[in-house]
Amino acid sequence: MPSFPKEKVRNIGIVAHIDAGKTTTTERFLFYTGRSHKLGEVHDGQAVMDFREDERNRGITISAAATTLTWKDHRINLIDTPGHVDFTAEVERAMRVLDGAVVIFDGVEGVEPQSETVWHQADRYHVPRIAFVNKLDRTGADFDAAVASIRDRLGARPIPIQMPVGSAETFAGIVDLVEERYLTFEAESLGRTVVSGPIPEALAAEAATRRGGMIEALAEIHDPLAELFLAERPIATSDLKQALRAATIGRAAVPVLCGAALRNAGVQPLLDAVCDLLPSPLEVGPAHGIDPRDGKPVERLPDDKAPFAALVFKIQAAEAADLFYLRVYSGTLESGGRAWNPRTKERERLRRVLRMHADRGEAVETVEAGDIVAVGALHRSMTGDTLCDEGRPVLLEPIRFPATVVSIAIEPKTSADRDKLAEMLPRLRREDPTLGVSTDPETGQTLLSGMGELHLDVVLSRIDRDFGIKLGSGKPRVSYRETVRARAEGTAEYRRVVAGDALFAKVSLSVEPLQDCAATPEVIDRLGAGAVPASLVPAILESIANAANGGGLYGYPVVGIRATLLAAEFAESGQPEIARVSRGAPGGRRGRARAVRKARGARSGGIRRRRDEDAPAAPRDRGGHGVPPRRRGRPRRGPDRRDVRIPDRASVAHAGAGLVLARAARLPSAPRKSLRPPRKAPALDARRRAGLTLRKPRLNPKGVAGNESRRRRFEEEKTP
Repeated sequence: MPSFPKEKVRNIGIVAHIDAGKTTTTERFLFYTGRSHKLGEVHDGQAVMDFREDERNRGITISAAATTLTWKDHRINLIDTPGHVDFTAEVERAMRVLDGAVVIFDGVEGVEPQSETVWHQADRYHVPRIAFVNKLDRTGADFDAAVASIRDRLGARPIPIQMPVGSAETFAGIVDLVEERYLTFEAESLGRTVVSGPIPEALAAEAATRRGGMIEALAEIHDPLAELFLAERPIATSDLKQALRAATIGRAAVPVLCGAALRNAGVQPLLDAVCDLLPSPLEVGPAHGIDPRDGKPVERLPDDKAPFAALVFKIQAAEAADLFYLRVYSGTLESGGRAWNPRTKERERLRRVLRMHADRGEAVETVEAGDIVAVGALHRSMTGDTLCDEGRPVLLEPIRFPATVVSIAIEPKTSADRDKLAEMLPRLRREDPTLGVSTDPETGQTLLSGMGELHLDVVLSRIDRDFGIKLGSGKPRVSYRETVRARAEGTAEYRRVVAGDALFAKVSLSVEPLQDCAATPEVIDRLGAGAVPASLVPAILESIANAANGGGLYGYPVVGIRATLLAAEFAESGQPEIARVSRGAPGGRRGRARAVRKARGARSGGIRRRRDEDAPAAPRDRGGHGVPPRRRGRPRRGPDRRDVRIPDRASVAHAGAGLVLARAARLPSAPRKSLRPPRKAPALDARRRAGLTLRKPRLNPKGVAGNESRRRRFEEEKTP
């Protein structure tokens, strides 16, 4: 493609609400400019710009596609964007690099919800735009109502520069109010031939009235035209075009055109308006950024002689190599040259530079200021990164994307798919910044997050189709929380005989709700001086917190409570150490006693006692480290003593505190209230229905709540 002067370059995007006719209009652009030899229709799945399989199957645009056109000595770099709200990030990244936009409105619906979204995105990036009211051949189409909705709902200043002739079945053509001519489009040539003639007498009066209103609206915002208007001097077509161009580039007004793209009407005048009214890179002005070395503001003029600066605004993942789309703001760079990435502080080589046409690329030797091109296989660059001259670096403003709004749980069906998924997800996230991947720390599920259900459905279909990874998906398990609604007190006792020793502990506490029902449980010590040894108090308080984390009535963590330790007592008798007895020989007490002494640190001449944290782990392998091997041919006698622990007084206090918390929560004075109870509650007796119930903790080998231990093991197994 030949080189064009900067003033003849237009970087535009087509944006609209879904099903307003964006891709249909773009396909007419391709056909009338000679870029495509036939008309591609969205409803037939033959649209050139909708090249992805899922786009053709669904009949919607999912990913923004770029192409380059030539019209009347102008080069138009065009980006066709999606209209569905789930893919609004594609519009966001396009708006960041565009110099102008064509906003398409449905002639029947007028301004729609996504029309407002894309309009505000254009406002945020100060993008000049023109409006095209499409589908005037539909029943119920109303051009004036659509213009009024632009004024009322978007707060814009629309200035119609065309007038439709007829509507619905009677739609016959348009009147150009600027050049005062009547335009019709031959159906035999698919609209390629435009017939221009004088305005019919039946339309002359209405056209004159509308043209007068157009001139008055322009005179209010353009001083040179106002002088001609007030002096009642003749206003030439060139004066009107100059005023329209100034108002459009200054975002003071929005010229409004009309047509019916599906019937091939009004598209060529729209191309003329793109060239005549929208700005070139020179008129947009310099790109603003900061110097990454000192943070000072930096400007880059759209000049080939300026230092090179480009922004990575889109990444397209492919099985062979990813494509990185760049908008070049200043300078030039040859294919194979190197550019500096200020974020990674690394050089990136532009091995192959392509000027894209949908999914096909045309190799170019040099990129210039104002170009929109694609580069293959950059190493560490991401969407929003700047590529610049290493000697004169600049960091351009990055692209900001909205947060995800919906999540699903995914699970690979095979271990091979799991490995491939772990490799592929980072690439998909690099392509789509609105795609999130996380692991729920409570359920252990892998969650895929996106902008909506359609967005996630498209991603799952693509993972299966393009990368051959089979995934199961479903709704993520909700990790609910439970709390209490009223204060309650209770006392619990712990009595158990372990290894012949009677263990006893008794604890009293109160449970009350906090003002913040989602706050972390608070545990307060109100014991009197000398009630229990000071060394046992931290263990009791910790056990209360563990009991809350271990689960409430439905097994979910309890939040928003304050537990106060009121009283505690224990028996002095019992084993003070914890010992683990591994599977011993069934030959009798002697072998087991030897294993116990070994675990406790027994030596010849006596037994050296150790605390919990000092005791070595008991051996579990048979026949080694002091544990007698099991004799072959003889049945095992007695119970299996593997993983049996003898708790000391602190462990007894742990269990006792957990029982108190559980029993206190069962009292009728503390009715339960789950933040969001599950649909099907388990069957409960009358006492458990009366209030929130923390499940009775089991005494596990470490002396903590059983629910806590089981949850930790579950998380360790599920965490990849």
